[in-house]
Amino acid sequence: MASDTHLSVFNRDTAVATAVSFSVPLFAALLLGWYGASIPVVEIGSSVAIAYWMAILLTTWLSFEIGSWAAAYILRPLNPPFIVIILIGCIVGGLTARPFVVYIIGTFLGAAQGDQAAPVAAPQFIWSVEWLLGFIQEAAVILLLWIGTNLMMHGPLHLHRFGFKPTYSERPYGVGTSSDDQTPIPDPEFIKRLEDIAQNDIAALEAEDHYVRVHSESGSELIHYRFADAVHEQRGQAGLQVHRSFWVSKAAIESVVRRGRSFDIVLKGGKRIPVGQTYKQSAATEFKAFIQD
Repeated sequence: MASDTHLSVFNRDTAVATAVSFSVPLFAALLLGWYGASIPVVEIGSSVAIAYWMAILLTTWLSFEIGSWAAAYILRPLNPPFIVIILIGCIVGGLTARPFVVYIIGTFLGAAQGDQAAPVAAPQFIWSVEWLLGFIQEAAVILLLWIGTNLMMHGPLHLHRFGFKPTYSERPYGVGTSSDDQTPIPDPEFIKRLEDIAQNDIAALEAEDHYVRVHSESGSELIHYRFADAVHEQRGQAGLQVHRSFWVSKAAIESVVRRGRSFDIVLKGGKRIPVGQTYKQSAATEFKAFIQD
């Protein structure tokens, strides 16, 4: 039953991000088609012109989307930056879509010319430097639109894209205040969803799909919340994210034990938390006093 709930939440979040993404080429297609940009709008009409631009932009955008998801999946072990994923996606996806875009252009223009139109050749794939440079030149505007849209979604809009957590404007760690303006950091919103665990009792946060399990010495509670948001809200507390799925409170640590080239954190309640390779250096520095040789 729980897995069904997780699946529905995942589908909803994915649908929201996808809808926001595809609204951009749809809006651009409406504008270009309405004003008849670069096509014989008088001969074919504005409605067909809109369909023309939708076919081109949505085909290209869909290829970018698929290319970026594929790049994110294949390169996940290398932990590449977000910008690398969307660049690879737009280049690989765009090159794949270009033959179909050429075919769409030929088909629409052929319909406008009627019987005088030459037969439209089937899509042909040509992978070469010239083909790549030609694609970049022809699709420069949509490439910039794709990159800008995804950076906006990943940053200010805080939407998950291609498995990447959204970025935030982080404030410096402190004990309840930021070091630059001494403005009090508000209590975490996720605390309001807990029934038996108070802020001072939190030992660790654990990501479980689109839920967060909040651990204390006496037990745990599962709430529907984004892990990245919960970690962000804990920025005023003495603690650290030590794994892509775990945040731990410094006050709850019993010891830190070596595990091969990394560490495990043992909490006072007995729970053992692995330290991810990405977080190993920061955890070793922050929790140095707890490390057992």
